[in-house]
Amino acid sequence: MSRAFGSKELPPQLRSDMEWEGIVVFGPVDGSVARRSYRTPLHYASSSWENIEQGTVAMSRRRFVVWGNREALVDVPLGHPAVSMELQGPERMLIEADDREIDRTCRGWTTLLLRTIHAPRIAQVYGESVYRPV
Repeated sequence: MSRAFGSKELPPQLRSDMEWEGIVVFGPVDGSVARRSYRTPLHYASSSWENIEQGTVAMSRRRFVVWGNREALVDVPLGHPAVSMELQGPERMLIEADDREIDRTCRGWTTLLLRTIHAPRIAQVYGESVYRPV
């Protein structure tokens, strides 16, 4: 198993992709995540909060990723309309993602309450981004 699964790092392939795209923001993150009415073919969660363990936030010139609990909690192109961000202090932010708009095989919402020193920069860059569908 990769060392990325026991540290505050992205998996090697994801990190490599983000570096190729040009990393703008990269750093540790902690906080909590809730999934409301979240459904995938193999998973269902009604509404439960859990702490984010070993989290990382990364933003390249093309996409935004929040990694925690050994999975990508959010992985979207910059400026994607399904993700909204709100600063709640100098190091705190609220992120909401409409999972159905991001991935058609999922349903529900993901809400993240994050603490990171990069919160103002993330909100600024994401807010200025223009979404271009692939």
